[in-house]
Amino acid sequence: MYKGMGNYIYSIKKNTGILLFCLCIASPIFSHSQSKIDSLKTLFHKAKSDTERVNIFNSIANAYSAIDSFPHAFQNVNEALQLAHVTGSDKKLAESYLNAAIVFWRAGINDSAIHYGKQAVAYFEKQTPSIILIKACKVLGGIYKDQVEYKEANEVLMKGLSVAQQIKDSAYIYSLNYNLGSVCEVNGDFELALNYYKAAMNMAMAQRQYRNAISSCNLVGGIYAKQGLSADAVKTYFNALDINARYLNQDEINGVIDVNLGNVYDDKGDTANAMKYYRESLDIFTRLHKKEYMAQLLGDMGNVYMNSGDYKRAEGYELKSMEEVKALGDKVSTAICYTNVAEFYNHVKDYDKSAEYYNAALQLQEEIGDKEGLQYTYSGLGQLCENRGDYSKAEEYGVKAYNLAKEIPLEREVRDEAKILSHLFDKMHQPDKAFTYYKLYIDARDSLENKEEAKKLIREELNHEYEQKRQMEALEDEKRQAIADEKQRHERVIRNIFLAAFIVVLFLTGLLWRNLSKIRKSKQIITRQKAEVENQKAIVDQKNKDITDSINYARRIQHAILPTVEQWTEIFTDSFIYYRPKDIVSGDFYWYIESGNEIIFAAADCTGHGVPGAFMSMLGISSLNKIVGEKGIKAPNEVLNELRDEIIHSLNREGKKEEVKDGMDMTLCRFNKANGVFEYAAANNPLWIVSKASGTWALKDCDADKMPVGKYFGEEGKFTLRKAEVNKGDRIYIFTDGYADQFGGAKGKKFKYQHMQDVVLAFQDKSMKEQCEELGKIMTSWKGDLEQIDDILVIGIEI
Repeated sequence: MYKGMGNYIYSIKKNTGILLFCLCIASPIFSHSQSKIDSLKTLFHKAKSDTERVNIFNSIANAYSAIDSFPHAFQNVNEALQLAHVTGSDKKLAESYLNAAIVFWRAGINDSAIHYGKQAVAYFEKQTPSIILIKACKVLGGIYKDQVEYKEANEVLMKGLSVAQQIKDSAYIYSLNYNLGSVCEVNGDFELALNYYKAAMNMAMAQRQYRNAISSCNLVGGIYAKQGLSADAVKTYFNALDINARYLNQDEINGVIDVNLGNVYDDKGDTANAMKYYRESLDIFTRLHKKEYMAQLLGDMGNVYMNSGDYKRAEGYELKSMEEVKALGDKVSTAICYTNVAEFYNHVKDYDKSAEYYNAALQLQEEIGDKEGLQYTYSGLGQLCENRGDYSKAEEYGVKAYNLAKEIPLEREVRDEAKILSHLFDKMHQPDKAFTYYKLYIDARDSLENKEEAKKLIREELNHEYEQKRQMEALEDEKRQAIADEKQRHERVIRNIFLAAFIVVLFLTGLLWRNLSKIRKSKQIITRQKAEVENQKAIVDQKNKDITDSINYARRIQHAILPTVEQWTEIFTDSFIYYRPKDIVSGDFYWYIESGNEIIFAAADCTGHGVPGAFMSMLGISSLNKIVGEKGIKAPNEVLNELRDEIIHSLNREGKKEEVKDGMDMTLCRFNKANGVFEYAAANNPLWIVSKASGTWALKDCDADKMPVGKYFGEEGKFTLRKAEVNKGDRIYIFTDGYADQFGGAKGKKFKYQHMQDVVLAFQDKSMKEQCEELGKIMTSWKGDLEQIDDILVIGIEI
């Protein structure tokens, strides 16, 4: 279900604590009525100076913008700017620039707002640090944030925070930490956001601003919830409840925090606890007659019943929520309710009603310009049309949803829509488009997985750039101060020249010597700073080289752990290994161990590829050596059961409640050379046996258990021990999915397992070594210029 109600409780669902923040400090900058405007106009006619008239023009402009009468607001902004120029007061002009920035920001004309905001900041920076400079930085930072220019927003807000700390203004220290946390949060930099929100919370507690402290506490809990740290989120929300109980004891705040707790449990799939807290908050909001909160909460409760399969209750809550929101006249929230109800009817296959509500949502979202809501509605309409079998319309809406997700941007929705479109085009037998969107899905998925590491590097780069800029500004300040000092000294010389010419000459000589010393000192400082900058650059370059060297070294380690071709052929004289990693290191691996007359060998495909897959492969190899070599477990099914336990334990040593979904697909075989008994167990990946018992080569596809070696969403069972009859001269093939899943050929389709079987059967007259060469040639030809999408591993063994 879509939960995008921005004005009510949803703000807690997605941006925990925003509602409470609005209750605490988000009152308008100016609150004017039409009567106030009339009073200001009367004062204007009584004003005795242009300076007073500039102030009144600015106040009138703000009053008009507060009631969304922007043409009148712009007219008074222009009057204030023109009159400020006439007064010749730079300060009054800068104040008018700041006021213009606020008015244009309110009107949504952010380019003009930034233009005036930058001029205001530039002027006040030259003056003694003051509240007006902090305010200008805060306004300009807010405009940059709305423009999605997060780097610039961070820089100007940091500048304001530095001044606030310098003059020890607690209120601005709190609000700027709060705003910096908000910028980092929307930019996805959750660690920095946590630091700023915690600093804001500590400042609010120190100043006994308990509502602000609870607001910041809720935001910290929301960040933890987004990171999947449910225990930390719950602990933080209980801390907020404790602050309220000790200092404020306000039921409305308890209701908001109860919703946050319900959201955490809902995200974990704990329906009982989610409903417990939702009902507590519903009782509070009902008692307080908070209908706007009740409306969204009813929708959230409907979502919980929907997710648990109780469709009858879900329908009742969703429809009731929709009626309540419509009565409030909130178009954004009404559109979201339409979308939720439409998704419900799509789920229960009442497609006509689903289409009716999707179209109603679409009309409202287009009217109010809700891009994020439109993206979700397009996606829902695409899935509805696909369910109806109207693939042309499904493609139209799906492409709209993907393009809008790219424009906003919504990274997870970009990934999900690309995957949906790839499946749709596969159904429509359009392999080129299916491959294109599958590639986009892989890129988006990998981008999300690597985003945190990339952000750390970007943050270091930004910090480095900011430090360089700060040093240059400090040098400029020194130069300006030196010029000012020199001007003052010259004035004193002129004033005293007629008193004592000899003293003036001595003074000038001393001054010249002193200035030369300062110049030499300044040059030394610049030289040292330049050397330090170059040293920092060298450190960054070295770190980049170290990372690349580390990955290459990891490749050598992985190759050292895998059996060599010589070791393998000592055990399996007539065999081959076709092994082609996608990246420098691989998530596919092969393994064997010999114990007496028995040989146990395996081929595995770990979750992911590249560095994450390589880590999983090393965990798999070490665990297999431990299970078989140290514990002496040899039955293939028991080995896989024990390996699954080892992986789950190793990846969740802290015992956290969230499930670990990493693991591997594997085929593990045991062959007794003495009696010819062949046994195997398989997790998702089957094996093939090719024999010539009836005079012609025939391929037998041996079954596998449909579950991985690791945690997954289905019912967890034991792996099956299977036996197969093999004779001398039979050939066994084990493999991962990389070969069959590779896109290529004239139409850009997947190779597929049936095609792979045909290829294997076609060259049974060749030796195993020749078969390996043929597999490589066929794959090279098939892939052509397309990118390899996964690690490839195929092993062939002749008994």
